[in-house]
Order: sequence, then structure tokens, then C-alpha cells
Amino acid sequence: MKKITTSLLLLTCINLQANEDKSYFELAIEETNDYRKFIHESLVSSASAIDNYYFEKKNKNIEDYSSTYGKIELSTFYNEDENLSFDQRVKIKLKLPKLKDRLRLVFESDEDRESKDYVENHTQNKNDDFNLALLYSKIVNDSIDFKTKLGVKLNNGLDPFVKADIEKRWENINTLDYVLKQTVKESVEKKLETTTSFKVSKKLTTNFYLHNYNEYYWHSIDKENSEFAHSIYLNQRVTNKDLLTYQIATSINNIDSNMKIKRNSLSLKYRHLFKKWLYVDVIPENYYKIEDNFKPKYALRLNLGMIFNKDSYK
Repeated sequence: MKKITTSLLLLTCINLQANEDKSYFELAIEETNDYRKFIHESLVSSASAIDNYYFEKKNKNIEDYSSTYGKIELSTFYNEDENLSFDQRVKIKLKLPKLKDRLRLVFESDEDRESKDYVENHTQNKNDDFNLALLYSKIVNDSIDFKTKLGVKLNNGLDPFVKADIEKRWENINTLDYVLKQTVKESVEKKLETTTSFKVSKKLTTNFYLHNYNEYYWHSIDKENSEFAHSIYLNQRVTNKDLLTYQIATSINNIDSNMKIKRNSLSLKYRHLFKKWLYVDVIPENYYKIEDNFKPKYALRLNLGMIFNKDSYK
């Protein structure tokens, strides 16, 4: 707990420093303005070039591509049983209005299921764990969100895949919101994967939102080893720049047992928005695993995220 407390104190110091008028932190951010602008304009230029490659050029304003963006998240992990480890997430989404208004070209780190990407046992992305795909999305009747991806995973070879998501929302039914989501993914390497999730949410006050989340994962290669994840979490908006998430989670699977609980955890996620495009996360976690006889252990994750869009520079 000493390491977690120290990290939170350091973050508080950074926050106080950032609130000072023209602090060193603010000046350092201002120095990167041209760099951020160059990255976003390069992404917009790439989107325009790809969009115009197969189609006759028309009088398309460059603003048509301005929703193109990039995101990078750098992470540091500390586990009680291990040394420090590092990871990164990258996502680039290019708008292609000539090809199709709802179509995007996406380049991103290999997708992980958040319910399995634990602080203490995360799956690190290697340099070749990236996906390149065309993403099509459409909202039907303001309550059904449909997305499909067609692309390849860029690992040692090329692993083609197709993925479809359909999400149905019911809002304000007896003060509750419901979300049912089904994901199906087929790839050459991993074959068929399905994920079914159901979330119930309730707005308690203006700044508090309570969620109950359940997920079931099935993999055709390991048909017998299905997995179930359950969590209850509370979102709190402390200020316009500070957000807290309190979470209790349980993981159940059929690996080496008959659907027994394999892991419990308590975690707190603190996010501070220095800017709309720049944030930091501090995520301490206490976890209890069956292989350790549910002995309490701790882990810590720090994220630094930056978004390159039209709002990230002057």
C-alpha cells in the first residue's frame, strides 16, 4: 500500500502544479503544440490521400476529414510478484467520406477484452500485435448500434478476420438503463470467438452512476473452457477534470474445474484530464486468486494517454 499511496501523492503534486498559472507543466504542453498539430494534419492528409486514390477527385474540403484522429496510451504496471513492466496502446482512425460516410480505416493495437485485461496480469502488446481493418458503423432507430470490421492482424504472418458487434440500448425504464451486446469474431488463427454482455445502469445523482456488468465468453477452440465475468462499478465525477471508478469484480471459468470462481478483485481508477486530449490514470488493485488460496495481493497501473485530433492544438 505504501507504493500506491506514494503514487497518489505524486499525482496530486502534479495536479496542483498544473493548476498554477503558467506552470512549468503548462509551458511544456504549449511547447508541443506544433508537434501535435503536425501529427493530426499528417493523419488528415493520409485520410484524404487514401480516399482520393480510387476515386476521381472532387471539391472535397479538407474539413471533411477532420474527425480523423490518433491515440496513444503508455502504461506502466507493477505487480507484487513481479518487476515493473511497460506497455502501449495505439489507435488511428481515418475518415473516408468518398468511400462511405460511415466507413473508417482503423489501425490499432491488438484488441483485448477489458474484463480480462487485469492490472496484475495484463496481456502486453508486442510490436507486431496490430490490426488493420475497415470499420463500418450504423445506428438504427437511435437504440441499435451495429459495427463490423474486416481486416488483418499483423503478427508474424497475416491473420485475416471479420468481426461484428450489435448493441441494443433501452433507456430510462423504471429509472434504469440496459445495454445488451453481442460480438462475433472469426479469424484464421483463433477461429470463432463470441462474447455476450449485459449491463444495467442507474443514475444515482448528477455525479454518480452505478453499473452492473455481466459477460460470457466462448471460444470454438476451447469449447469446454467458457468464461464468465461479473463486476459492479460506480462512476463518480469529482470535477470536470477528475473522474473516479470504484469496482468489485469476479472471474469464473471452466478451466480445470466446474465453473468455479478463479479471481476476485477490488480496484479504484482515478483519471485526471489535464486537457481534453491529455489524461493520466492511476489504478491500484487488490486481487485474490484461487491458485494463491485467495491470499490478498496488490498491483498498480499508470496510464498516460494523448489524443491527436482537431481539439489538441491551437
